[in-house]
Amino acid sequence: MTDPINPYAPPQSNILPAGNPDEIQQLASPWRRLGASILDSLIVMVIFLPIMWFSGYFTRLMEQAGKGSSWNIEQLVWALVGFVIMIAINWNHLGRGQTIGKSIMELRIVRKNGTPAERSHIILKRILPLQLIAQVPYLGGFFTLVDALCVFRSGHNTLHDDIADTKVIDLRQLPAV
Repeated sequence: MTDPINPYAPPQSNILPAGNPDEIQQLASPWRRLGASILDSLIVMVIFLPIMWFSGYFTRLMEQAGKGSSWNIEQLVWALVGFVIMIAINWNHLGRGQTIGKSIMELRIVRKNGTPAERSHIILKRILPLQLIAQVPYLGGFFTLVDALCVFRSGHNTLHDDIADTKVIDLRQLPAV
């Protein structure tokens, strides 16, 4: 006797990702991501701020602020220089889906489907859009704050994760190979 199909039964489907179920990726905690971000910021600042200081940028910025000007094209140029410095510092790590801070904190950027994120994808779809939006006067700072706070959502993803279709995983949770 065969069992009839019950139309009221819950669906029976494989909810584990295709591949080895032992390789399920654990999302990074917001606090580990914050730690990695702070480390990355400190590393870039140690290199970038002295360059800005010796170029006289801060003096010019204060003079402009004294005149009532809050934004100029030089800020955009410095943002571009900072972006290039950040990419140069992290170039090798980005090839592995990491920055120096993420490497120290044992985190990795992957696509939402679990496949590795390529360096170009991370730079063009994850880092660059956030950097461009951050340059918009007033709104950029607000967006950056909202982006950072989104990491406390249930999926632990930020807005730049959503834009780039990425997630950050904790490498300490992966089984040893």
